[in-house]
Amino acid sequence: MKKLKNIITACCILVMAVVIYSCTSDTEYLKYTEGGEISYTAAIDSLEIFSGQNRVRLEGLIIGDPKVTEARVYWNNNSDSISIPVSRTGNVDAVSQIIDGLDESIYNFVVKTFDAEGNSSIPVSQTAEVFGDRYIASLFNRPLISNILVGNELVINFAEMDLNSGVVGSEVQYTNTSDELVTVFVNITEPSLTITDFKEASSYQYRTAFVPVETAIDNFFTALEEVKPVPTPVLQNAAVPFVAAESSGRWGTLAAPWITNDAAKTHDGLGGWDEWNGNVFNLESGWGAPHFTDGKIYQVVNAEPATFYLKVEVLGTNHASNADGAYFVITKGDGIPNTADVETAPEVLGYKKIAGAGSYTVEFTVDETTDISVGQVSTQNGDHFCNITSWEIIVAN
Repeated sequence: MKKLKNIITACCILVMAVVIYSCTSDTEYLKYTEGGEISYTAAIDSLEIFSGQNRVRLEGLIIGDPKVTEARVYWNNNSDSISIPVSRTGNVDAVSQIIDGLDESIYNFVVKTFDAEGNSSIPVSQTAEVFGDRYIASLFNRPLISNILVGNELVINFAEMDLNSGVVGSEVQYTNTSDELVTVFVNITEPSLTITDFKEASSYQYRTAFVPVETAIDNFFTALEEVKPVPTPVLQNAAVPFVAAESSGRWGTLAAPWITNDAAKTHDGLGGWDEWNGNVFNLESGWGAPHFTDGKIYQVVNAEPATFYLKVEVLGTNHASNADGAYFVITKGDGIPNTADVETAPEVLGYKKIAGAGSYTVEFTVDETTDISVGQVSTQNGDHFCNITSWEIIVAN
């Protein structure tokens, strides 16, 4: 009996403890609500912050809650903020806002929504990097391979770049033949740009665009760089099939603007044009034709100050055995020197002695705008030939 009384006493004590605890728990929250319920607004949904140049763009959604009237964005540990009015028009409304005037740095942006009563949502945060002068200083212009200017047609050839650098392309600004400023964007995947209406004696400017991250809202540009293309001195009638001014059978004399002296006309008053091998340039002696001294074939073009390359393609020749010498030569002015003077004449800008078949490249520099003469001179006391398929001048860049 005494044991049963003890059990009943213990149960009573336990029930009283539960009742006391329950009463305490039911009223504990009041010290946080100060006697009332907390009302939250709907938090911004799908928050994204897009990087830019000293700015960002914030985007997000307000879903469901019709009471939301405002979104506030905080950064720099809440020391800076902006308010974005929200007009509810449906179940889902978009919020978009540019925040500019930002220093180059990494920011943590915190967004809260509010209703007209001042009730707020739980905060939603997103980190974004803002780019500026430091990033721009690390960029460099897309390198150029060459500028090929012939008349009013300009071809700009670009070098490749590492696509992981964020490079997008280059912006080219030029003046056309109507004196209009034209801007063209060249995608990084394009190796060249052809301009057909480039104003004579003008220059162009270009700069290269980058994005630091794929979702950036701004392109970042290098400084503009000015380029003045050098016109290419164009040799005429300079590749197979060469054109003859007159011919008889296999032999002929090259048509203008080639100038052929009398010493080179070894085939009954003709010489330099050969019907064989597809109408080549060929200054030939022997095999029944006379030998000659200082046979010359050249043409005159105008060149501006620059460094150039003369490229000559030789299909076949036996001048390696010519003790008297044969040369490709470039001189300042009208005319080319005699064979013996090529290597010492002051007017010679560049030369190459002819030996075997292949490609010949002669580098030369013009220091002022002037006429230059380009051609072949040789003395041939034997059976000698030189089949040439093309002549070309290229501007060195």
